Order: sequence, then C-alpha cells, then structure tokens
Amino acid sequence: MGKATVCPVDYDSIPRVHRLCASSTFWELDPLVEDFSAVQPEVDKEAWLTTQCFHQGFCGFNIVERGTDHRAFATVLFCPALEAPGALRMPTAPVSSDAYLLTSVHIDPVAAHRGWEAVLLDASIMALTERGVPAIEAFGFRAESGDAASGYVQGLVDKAAKIGLAEADTLEGAGFKVIEDHPVIPRLRLKLPPEHGLLTAREIEQLLSEVPARV
Repeated sequence: MGKATVCPVDYDSIPRVHRLCASSTFWELDPLVEDFSAVQPEVDKEAWLTTQCFHQGFCGFNIVERGTDHRAFATVLFCPALEAPGALRMPTAPVSSDAYLLTSVHIDPVAAHRGWEAVLLDASIMALTERGVPAIEAFGFRAESGDAASGYVQGLVDKAAKIGLAEADTLEGAGFKVIEDHPVIPRLRLKLPPEHGLLTAREIEQLLSEVPARV
C-alpha cells in the first residue's frame, strides 16, 4: 500500500481536489446574485480555483497518494474573507475583514479521524503565517449538538459533508478559539503566528505513512 503526501492546490493540482470539493460552490458564489440558480458547480468551482491560484499562487492543500494521479483523499481551501461570499449564509457570519477564511475541509470517510485533518490545518496555518496573514477564521460544526439544530441551520447540518464544514473540536485542537458562539455552528479564529506548536515533519510522515484502501 502506498504513502500519502501533502501538495498545494495550484494550477496543476486543481483537477485533483477532493470530489466533493470540486462539485461544491457553497462558499464561492454569492447566493444573492440573480443568476445564482443557473450555476454549473464543477465549471464555476474550477473558475474560482483558477482565479484564486492566479492571485495567491495556491489556495489550499490536497492529500494525495504519492506516485498516482488519483483525486485527493482530502482537500482544504482558504481565501480572503471577501472571496467567499457564500459565508453570509452561516448563522455566525460575517467573517472578520482582516482574516482569511478556511472555507472547507473535505475528506474521504476512510481517511477521516486518522490525523489528516490536523495535517491539512497545520499546512494552512504555516502557509498563511509565511504570507503575513494576521488571522484565520473558520465555521466549525458541533456534531454532538445536531439535535439543537432546526429550520435553516438543520439544512446546513444535513449538508455538512458537502459543504466541507470542519468539526469544531478539530479546529480547537489546532489552536482556534471560538469568537462567535452558536450551539451548532460557531465561528472560530486563530491569530497568526500561532501560539501552539505545529506538527513536526516526523509526525506528519508517520500520519501519512499509509494510504487507506478505497472501496
């Protein structure tokens, strides 16, 4: 069984982003514009990714199987707050104007909860720290509080995997702090540079040492 590796989401790796990430435009398109209902998800998402890569160089990270061209097991994306107009749907919006938004963490079920979420978050934290970004924000999902959801928030809960909502506990484990609380979908923030230590190269190598079998 092969090994996994982390690579930036740039022009060359756009075709490899996680399948759910590639077909979701929840964050990227403004739901208030007139032509929103005419969206073509894959086309519009690729266009958004291309634009972000042009301006940023890269706009996230993939975890892929080394030596293959298969789609990523996991993808994380980030962008300046204004580049994610869909965030206005969230009950704890808006995102602070000085922050980059961690818009989505998509990960295969077979790869979930094996530490790869931490690898993606740490890679994003390190990259944005090097860019001089003052803070990262993200909307977390409290899975254990799903029963508290109702109405519109219940719809967000039902689409959590498609949207790419990260679990609040995972974000807090990476050093994020809640700045706008909510029973189900709080908004969290991490000031950069981070106060907590990041994963070491050896720890990352150990976490990525084995690629899980896809069914």
